[in-house]
Amino acid sequence: MDYGKHGGSIMKRLLEITEKVLQLREVARRVIWKSQAELDRKFEEMKTQEFQKGDLVWYFDKLAAMRHDTKF
Repeated sequence: MDYGKHGGSIMKRLLEITEKVLQLREVARRVIWKSQAELDRKFEEMKTQEFQKGDLVWYFDKLAAMRHDTKF
């Protein structure tokens, strides 16, 4: 039985597709691992700011700012 432009049987085409899926999955896994490693490296390079007791800092309460029941 010949199916479609690819020729061969359905089982042959199904095996080709499953092989490609496995290859794509492996490539995606490698890309994700590489990008996560790069993000970790960039995060570790970020400079953290240390505050001393008595320093004035700005405190932003996001939950309170997002509430709709507060007055303007």
